[in-house]
Amino acid sequence: MDTVQIIILSVISLMLVLLAVVILTGKGDGFIAGYNTAKEEERKQFNMKRLRAVVAVMILFTVAFVWFAALIDDTVAILLGVLPVLLIGYFAGIVIANTWCKKK
Repeated sequence: MDTVQIIILSVISLMLVLLAVVILTGKGDGFIAGYNTAKEEERKQFNMKRLRAVVAVMILFTVAFVWFAALIDDTVAILLGVLPVLLIGYFAGIVIANTWCKKK
């Protein structure tokens, strides 16, 4: 990986980390997909502290795996190793957001 790629990846990673912080502080609820377009009755069904935490962890999970994939620099290893773990992580995040984050 050359210097330009490292700089670009660093800038994108920094923006995503800042987005995670904004969401965790409660100022970025509009950035949560689906929540920003939901009706008020649907919004009341969610525990926002939990939902913010799940979304922030998913963003940080993405940043970590993008850096991991960039450091591997082997397409086959990325497709067979990193990508399935990333997809399973996203699936788990979606399930957690729709179960643990819902108010009972």
